[in-house]
Amino acid sequence: MESQSEVESSHNSSETTNVAVHSWDDLTEGQQCCINWAGDQDWDLIKGYAKEHGPEVLFGVYTVLVDEDEWSVVSVLTAASQYGNAEMVKLTLEAGFDNKEAMFWAAGISIFNSDNSTILRLLLEHGLDPNMDLRFEGLWEKCSKNLLMVAAEKGHIDQAIALLDHGANMNKTMAVNGNVYSPLTVTASCGAHDIFRLFLTRGAIPTTDDVFDVFGYCLKACKGEHPNPSLSRDVAIKMVATLLHLGKPDSDVVRDIYNYAEPSRRDPTIFNITKHYLQGRPFCCYVCEALTAKERDKLLMCPCRNVAYCSRSCQVKHWREHKVHCRGPLNERGESEAMVKKRSKTGKGAAAGGADVGVAEGADGTGKNGKKGKKGKNSRGKKK
Repeated sequence: MESQSEVESSHNSSETTNVAVHSWDDLTEGQQCCINWAGDQDWDLIKGYAKEHGPEVLFGVYTVLVDEDEWSVVSVLTAASQYGNAEMVKLTLEAGFDNKEAMFWAAGISIFNSDNSTILRLLLEHGLDPNMDLRFEGLWEKCSKNLLMVAAEKGHIDQAIALLDHGANMNKTMAVNGNVYSPLTVTASCGAHDIFRLFLTRGAIPTTDDVFDVFGYCLKACKGEHPNPSLSRDVAIKMVATLLHLGKPDSDVVRDIYNYAEPSRRDPTIFNITKHYLQGRPFCCYVCEALTAKERDKLLMCPCRNVAYCSRSCQVKHWREHKVHCRGPLNERGESEAMVKKRSKTGKGAAAGGADVGVAEGADGTGKNGKKGKKGKNSRGKKK
């Protein structure tokens, strides 16, 4: 390889390009040198050469046929992304690099190789389309995933958040070989429950295909038949609970899909969750989707019977929102019928940890008059 001192400047505005070429000879000599140096991670050499000969030497984009129908995009930007050099990525983008194919490729490489979102955010801030589809752009017919699906598949939640923050569409599907995939189904298949939950909290709308696929993946996982070990039975159960709780799919769709499964393949826990959902009964903690209460088997039911919680902390966290809708049969002391019966039997105040948990007075940390209770006193200001 020629050293920097031996390379003559080929900087000529008519020769430089920000468009991918299919022949190495179509690149300028300076662009060829920078791409070679990037492969060797000689970043200082590239920066010095670009400073001397102009930023256009950073713009070379070369597509290489690596398989029968598969192309690879080679450039300083993609190499810097591959090796995690955010400084070089930033320098190249700020110099005016805007080849969308190479930017997409760099983003995909960054997501695939690391869960650090710095490079991805740089690309997004400099014009990368988070919803770009290489097939629709006429760039790569075999591309079967968009960037959000790649992040979901790898389980990289920070990068998924970065894409969503820049307008990625969680409801965009891709049809490949007659099968329709969405970010939700890709995430469920990979067992990435945290990203699955993120998509639903950020507004993903499960389609009939999504519900069918998620149930299918999860029922297989419960039988130990799903190929991805990350989708264990515990994760699969959480996935179904989250889908029903946050996604709120059509009840008829859920009923038809679960009835479609053979009885021998129905998991009892998923069956119980589904039954409660179809009956309109709480089946998980409203805040965190836990299926059982902490330190006990059953969830703590709100007196209104519309929501349940796994702990007092989740109940308190949700109370400010729920109190507007809570219409439980409470007396003037904020007690449910079950709590009154408990008190009448024991002769004491409402017992904590009963079948029902009162959420009216004191759930938000205030007393009857809306004042905070003092340390060592309960919400009514009386000594314990």
